[in-house]
Amino acid sequence: MEMQPAAMAPEGVQLALRRLALISVLAIALGFTMQSLILATKLVSGGVFPGSLFLVDLAQGVAWSFFVCAGVGIGVSLSKARAALAGLIAMIFAPIAVAAAKSSQKVMAGLIGAADQPAALSLATISVLRAVEYGILGWALASFARKGVERPLPYFGAGSAVGVLFGGGIAALSYYAAVTNGLNPGLPKVASTIVNEVLSPIGCSLVIYFGLVIGRNLKAIYPQ
Repeated sequence: MEMQPAAMAPEGVQLALRRLALISVLAIALGFTMQSLILATKLVSGGVFPGSLFLVDLAQGVAWSFFVCAGVGIGVSLSKARAALAGLIAMIFAPIAVAAAKSSQKVMAGLIGAADQPAALSLATISVLRAVEYGILGWALASFARKGVERPLPYFGAGSAVGVLFGGGIAALSYYAAVTNGLNPGLPKVASTIVNEVLSPIGCSLVIYFGLVIGRNLKAIYPQ
């Protein structure tokens, strides 16, 4: 009997790794989906197709989605220990995701010879805001996972609340900063920013939800 916990530990680790791998794949798919929605929003609101700059936005969006959702996923996977720990992990990963997304943007811009796109808000400001945003989201999702919540609505609701509150605030601050700096963000830019900031937390919440749901059946998919 004393050997049972030790025998179960590798299995639990394998299941957690498979769950995180699934969340990572879903996060990458989310990045592509979000950039498609952002592009559609720009075109519908009167913008023009950005051409090769779309690759710059795509690299940035996919990198951001991957790192931030992976960070939240790691936190939620440890939710049995403490939901606050999940929030802390997500809070730490959010600035890392911001930096990774910015680096991916610069690399892709360099590859295609495009000029670096100026940001309305500073990298430090965005990092702090998103650290708080995804820290709260990670704590909420981990609380649901710890309680065994199986319905998607609470996850969707948490993502929506965080998206509207923080995403809407970031979009508003970005617009104010742009105007203050003498820039004139048109409707396509404003609309696409709102879509990105509000829908990203919702998408990440659903990625975590589906990762958890499928993860519960991983024993059947991968019999030991």
